[in-house]
This record gives sequence, structure tokens and C-alpha cells, in this order.
Amino acid sequence: MKKFGIIGHLDRPQIKEVTRTIIKWAEKNGMECRICAELVQLVGRDDIASEKEEIWKHSDCIISLGGDGSMLTSARAAGCHQIPILGINLGSLGFLTEVTHDQLLQSLDKLKNDDFNIEERMVLEISLPVIGSTDLFALNDFVFDHGEATNLIQLDLYSNDLFVCSYDVDGVIISTPTGSTAYSLSVGGPIINPLMEAIMVSPISPHTLTLRPVIFPAGDILTVKVGGVDKKLRVSIDGRIAGELISGQEASVKKSDYKIKLIKFEAGSFYEVLRSKLHWGARPLLNT
Repeated sequence: MKKFGIIGHLDRPQIKEVTRTIIKWAEKNGMECRICAELVQLVGRDDIASEKEEIWKHSDCIISLGGDGSMLTSARAAGCHQIPILGINLGSLGFLTEVTHDQLLQSLDKLKNDDFNIEERMVLEISLPVIGSTDLFALNDFVFDHGEATNLIQLDLYSNDLFVCSYDVDGVIISTPTGSTAYSLSVGGPIINPLMEAIMVSPISPHTLTLRPVIFPAGDILTVKVGGVDKKLRVSIDGRIAGELISGQEASVKKSDYKIKLIKFEAGSFYEVLRSKLHWGARPLLNT
């Protein structure tokens, strides 16, 4: 690793200090460093600034500063170009981020010495009629919901053109294993090891007791069709609103041809992260 790109969440209180620390470290160690254009307002240095969508051209890896939202932004900007991403957690939970602020310099030295592993994560892509032939990608999930409306939406789900079921719901989440610990988890979806390949569909507030999350093989193509009359359905990709579907329209979701590459150091396992950040499996405290 000789060239580093920095993408950061401007609202994080430590973002200015950490960005300057990385730039100083890079210059001291004879490395090239680029920052996304948004960071110029905090640290200056427009001489090393690039647009977020172009920063991958000047980088061997992307350093993402913030939380999981920043990691998703970095994945959109550089992931499809197979540029590895290292997450520095400046937020609260930071489930996707690899290291904390106080581990920064140690982690940078490991990058310089190629002392790290690459972990590949499955990505999903979606085809929407409102977008045309353009494919859009998600590291976490696609969410189909009623937006600001309050009525239930009607959806039909197909797998490889075979009818699966109908939904009367507030929405449906189609997620990757990485996304199984995001929105899907909050609606009762299962936790899936992020190194697996599978597609999960989780209903949001289904109007029946019988609908439960379903896990599909990664090779399946899932199709969501909007039912009802004069219905509108909002489509979000990794938390960003991408467009709408109306009654009679459909969207198809499938595994992408590329994977997101995350930089990992020898640290705790996925299950340790679950225990420490989500308090997974913790016994309830008893009064003594």
C-alpha cells in the first residue's frame, strides 16, 4: 500500500484531527495521500483533493472515517473498482468499521507493511424500471416500503420466476449477509455470517403471523412486483432513496459480479463483534 484515499463523514467531531494525522503520517512515510473534496473545508489541502467518485484512481486503498454510513459511502465510491477499504470508527456502533481512533497509527503502519488480510463481502444489484438499464448496488440491503404513506403495501415475491408468496406489509428488506446485522436485524431477521453468500428477505410489520424471513441461495434472481391499484412503493439502497415503483411494476435483485474488499487485521472474530457491539448472547442481569 503506497497510495491512500480518505473519505470521511464531516459531522464526526474527530474528523478534522484524524484526517490531518493521516496526511501527516503519509507525508512522513513517503506515501501518496488523497482526500475527498468535501474534506477540504476542514483541513484545506485542495492540492491533494479529488472528487469522491474519482478518488479510487489515485488509491491503493480507501480509508473510511466515520461509522457504518461512511463505509457504505466508500463502498459506493470505490468498491466496484476493487479498491480495498479500511474503516476507522469515529461514530458510536461502527459495526462495519475495523479499528478505533486510538488504533489509527498502528493500523497505518500495518498498511504500509502489508500486514493485513482482505475480506470479501457479497454485493447485490438491482434493476429498476425507473432507472432503465442502469444497475445499482448494495452492500447492506434494498428496502421496499410505503414511504410517508401509512397504508399497507401489497407485494408479490418471485424467485427465478417461481412464485414464492404475497405480502401485505409496511415493507420488505432484501439484504446481503453483511446487511443481516443492519435494518433486517431490527425487524427480526436472522444473523448470517458475512463471509457466506445468500440473499435474505425480511418482511417489515407483516399483516399475518405466518410470514417470516426467508433465506435464498446467492444464485437466485428475486423479483418484487407491486400489487394493488394506484399504489406507490419507495425503493432505498443502503439507506439512500433510489426511486419509486407503482402498481404493476417490478424490480429484480441478484448477486453482483464483484465483491467489496474490506481490510481486516488479526483481531476479534465476527462473533466477538456481535457480543461486544450488539451484546448478543448476553445473559440478563439479575438482582442480588
